[in-house]
Parts: sequence; structure tokens; C-alpha cells
Amino acid sequence: MATRTKRPSSRDIACIRIGFEHYLLDADKAMQVLKLMRESISCNRDFKGRRMLYIAGAEPDLELSMVKASEVVVPGSQLALDDMR
Repeated sequence: MATRTKRPSSRDIACIRIGFEHYLLDADKAMQVLKLMRESISCNRDFKGRRMLYIAGAEPDLELSMVKASEVVVPGSQLALDDMR
């Protein structure tokens, strides 16, 4: 009986944007982060007297993009995520 060799599967990578900041994550974890962040609102902190006040703001601006491991580099032009097993 012949068996098939499995190719090592590479993890899916995603870039999420929250406001103006971008983050690289495992795609499954990125989806979890966005799911949680959809239920949040921004806030500003203001120190009044002797206590901190939190001023509620708006819903965050969110985005998710799928990324290939070969597209991720570190400043030294090396692949940052060359082996994502």
C-alpha cells in the first residue's frame, strides 16, 4: 500500500489594521482579535481632581488582509517568516 507524503502546510498570515497601526498575526488569531475589537469603543483618559475619568469615543476602524509569508521582510531584507510551520 502506497502512502502519500504530506507537504508541510504553511500557516496563513494576516495583517490587521486597528486605526493607523498594522500588525502581523496568524490568520486565525487575527480573526479572533477583530471579532473582539468590533465590540469595543475607543476612549480617552483624563485626570480630574484625584481620579481618572474615561471618556467614551467611537468604534475602531478595522481591516484584515491576507499576506504570503514570502511578502514579509525585516529591515535587513531577510524573510521574517520563512518557516511558518
